[in-house]
Amino acid sequence: MKPGAFVAYPVATICLILACSAESRPFDSIVKSFNVLSEQSPLREYIMAKPEGQVSAGVIISDVIGKTQNIAIFSGLTRDIDAVSGRLDDAASNATVLAPDNSIMRDLKRKPWEDPEDYKSFGENAYGGSSGEDRARKNLERFVQRHIVPESPWEEGKKVKTLAGNEIWWESKDGQKKIQPGDVEVTSIADKVANGEIWILGGSLHTLRPESSNMTFEPSDLAVCETCGTQYDVPLSEHPITCRVCDDPRQYVPASGQSWTSLHKEKDLQKNTFETDEHDSRIHYITTRPLTPAELPPGLSDSTTSRKQLGIGERAILLQTSSGNVLWDLIAFIDQATIDFINQRGGLKAIVISHPHFYTTHLEWAEIFNCPVFVNKDDSEWLNREDKAGCRKSVQGVTEIGEVNGEVKFIQAGGHFDGSSFLLWEKKLFIADTMMSVPSGFINAHRVPDTVSFSFMWSYPNMVPLPPTKVHGIWKALKPFEFDSTYGGFPGQYLTRPDLKAQVLESMKLFLKGAGHEKAGVYEETL
Repeated sequence: MKPGAFVAYPVATICLILACSAESRPFDSIVKSFNVLSEQSPLREYIMAKPEGQVSAGVIISDVIGKTQNIAIFSGLTRDIDAVSGRLDDAASNATVLAPDNSIMRDLKRKPWEDPEDYKSFGENAYGGSSGEDRARKNLERFVQRHIVPESPWEEGKKVKTLAGNEIWWESKDGQKKIQPGDVEVTSIADKVANGEIWILGGSLHTLRPESSNMTFEPSDLAVCETCGTQYDVPLSEHPITCRVCDDPRQYVPASGQSWTSLHKEKDLQKNTFETDEHDSRIHYITTRPLTPAELPPGLSDSTTSRKQLGIGERAILLQTSSGNVLWDLIAFIDQATIDFINQRGGLKAIVISHPHFYTTHLEWAEIFNCPVFVNKDDSEWLNREDKAGCRKSVQGVTEIGEVNGEVKFIQAGGHFDGSSFLLWEKKLFIADTMMSVPSGFINAHRVPDTVSFSFMWSYPNMVPLPPTKVHGIWKALKPFEFDSTYGGFPGQYLTRPDLKAQVLESMKLFLKGAGHEKAGVYEETL
């Protein structure tokens, strides 16, 4: 921008300065900046505008959103919401930004961080003090996220969920794009860049709220096995005598005996934690742990019982592909915080589950996120609830997940269960416990001969190994695919190196050799 432009275009200048700042501002600074921008004279010209339809190659949304003067107020807010600014700055994550015009932002009946319900509950000082500031920040976050669609290109009529969890779509009326519901006009397309588009709105989506199922989650009282997390189609008061998943030789009933609970019973005893992968910010881990004594609600004592996390202790892995989010594998426990965490990142297009030990409460999750659940047909005997809503998709072999345009593949390998499967995304292989990464595989700098990186078991807790034919079957399933990283079903199980596929094959051969199998088909295999 030429020096004179800083005088000629004050709104854009402020916005560009804000966009270049690396850290989120204190909330009072956000309010002051919003008020300053709102008081500027209306500006209607674009900076660096281009003909509609032309794509800026090699440029991403964060590069250009601050250069369009008549959305400066909204664009100034996007950088203060981490989930939004991170996405707009990620070349691998596409988005459609629905940016209200400055005049719309000025004329809002209430500020973006205000909610009438807060005033009803907390009075006129609803946003005073630290707790009030927290409420205001959350409201502002929801406002901005309502205007971010985690998809681009976005086809006409296709219903998608914004980062806030609202389902919207667009349609053409008299040659004009209209966002539905609400009939909000798209006045122009400000920019098309490598990771998405910026649409300018002649209205706002301020009044839209997430769907009621996402707003008021009520945990069910269906019986859940405390040990494995499997949910059954009966209320807790009528729970089965035993859990057939734990009775199976691959699992176990603890020494204390079979015990039962429900999501409703666990809501004040458990919590989920969220961790973003340190190597890839598109990957997030969700795990369950029991509340500490300090976290327990008044009246609940931790001193009379030893508690564990609900279920086996696996992790669910949220994958943010460029075509939408996939949840790989499941944990049993779900609460509003988990729903919010996922919805803030665009909701779910699909849930994909590796094997029956992780089926847990999958119909609850599918209903909440209004998405299909992929399971393997060969493991259908282990399903324990009737799918009245038709959420399940039973598949076999290699399945491209069409809900995300085939970006991820569901690969049946067998072994642990007949339908045990992997998920492949880019060159990342998510292995659950179809095979298990082992401690000797993590530090690989001075690797000595006969050191394995993976193990292959029929039962992991009972340490029953797979026979040679099943191990060979896993290799046959993997051989057509390339990968250099594996992500296991439990925390800390991450391996990456260029020759990782070769080490899988080598581990198979060493595993069977160590078990005394002199002849095995996998011995003849090569890359």
